[in-house]
Amino acid sequence: MKKMLVLLFASLTVGFAALAQAQTSGLTSADVKQQLVQAEAQGLLPSNGTNYPPSARAIARNKAIFAEQHENKGATAYGGVADTQTDH
Repeated sequence: MKKMLVLLFASLTVGFAALAQAQTSGLTSADVKQQLVQAEAQGLLPSNGTNYPPSARAIARNKAIFAEQHENKGATAYGGVADTQTDH
């Protein structure tokens, strides 16, 4: 009986510790996604493993690629409706 109580107490302690550790990060997945988009817009992503931090040339190239990909995002998105459409 004592072994079962000790085992139960130990498992609860480990469970609460893991839960507390998971909640202390403070960042949500939406926050992380937004940070990644910002880093990509600033030209910091993508970067290969041998070019870190990225050179000024790589940053300029990455910014140009990002701008080109997101220039007409609403008009070229799959399944989207163009902004120029009006109701009749």
